[in-house]
Amino acid sequence: MPKNKNAFSRHRIIDQCINDKRRKYPTLEYLAERCSELLDVDVSPSTIEKDIAAMKKNSPVGYNAPIIYSKQHRGYVYSEIGFSIAELNLQDEEWNALKFAAQLLYQYKSVPIFSDFKNAIERINTRFSLGLDIEDPIINQYVHFEKANASNGMEWINLLYDVIKKKHAINFTYNNIYKKKTSTYSLVPYLLKEHRNRWYVIGWNEERSDYLTFSIDRITALEIVSIPQKKRTDFHADSFFQHATGIMEGTGKPQNIELLITDPICKLVLLEPIHHSQKIIKETQDNIYISINVLVNEELCLRLLGLGPWCSVVKPSSLKKTMQEMLIKMVNNNSTGNKD
Repeated sequence: MPKNKNAFSRHRIIDQCINDKRRKYPTLEYLAERCSELLDVDVSPSTIEKDIAAMKKNSPVGYNAPIIYSKQHRGYVYSEIGFSIAELNLQDEEWNALKFAAQLLYQYKSVPIFSDFKNAIERINTRFSLGLDIEDPIINQYVHFEKANASNGMEWINLLYDVIKKKHAINFTYNNIYKKKTSTYSLVPYLLKEHRNRWYVIGWNEERSDYLTFSIDRITALEIVSIPQKKRTDFHADSFFQHATGIMEGTGKPQNIELLITDPICKLVLLEPIHHSQKIIKETQDNIYISINVLVNEELCLRLLGLGPWCSVVKPSSLKKTMQEMLIKMVNNNSTGNKD
């Protein structure tokens, strides 16, 4: 196999072009053009000619590829029907999708439980001769992925995952930044969840007889209670966040919220709904009147405040009052009369 990464990529492209039934018998010029386009570098027909010669060599130097030149059609073809240097004969769209997926996974390589992502991708790369480069700078020229922030608590993920599988409980110390105090908890973990590049553990707390959510970067002094716990039947990961607008727990039952959102934010809300339960009650050219069925908590309020003066709470009156109090406090905190 070629040691040069660019040669590896060119061989894959040549293989795809020869197997492309939409354009049979590609010429040296066409192959050079495709390689130049896909790799964003200048590739000459003479380079392609050398690549074909290398591909025809026996393994491990080449692929023993049965490439022949058809004088009748003035292009290249495999003499063996169905031959491919890759057992996965991916189209360009599928190839790009795989590269994007690989980069999304690769950003978690430093997280202990996900550390095998890199090895898995590299094994797939070798197994199917994809020539995949998960740190390919060419992709980064056109697409920037949101990077996972390195934070405290990542060392707990592997342990918590194992605890959930074995149905054990944990005891730990937790720093509550909202209540500004540190407390100890017992928890039977049921789910690990990522939200906005931070990780949380959700589990049953016997003392409160409820499911609680904890940010793992504020967990310290964790120990495992190795006695297997009886699994509760009322927890369903798929539906637990059904009425949530974020990661925080709500109090009570979900409520029906009615909102009036004006132009231009109303167009954004139509494109990106506040919640999957969002329904349009009335729509005009300048505004939309919508309803959502969600748990009311601080996270919902912050989401609505993020829509600015273009969002008004119509119902319920309790949420409307809460929003007014938050806005008054914001005005007071940002008034010109305040001094450090």
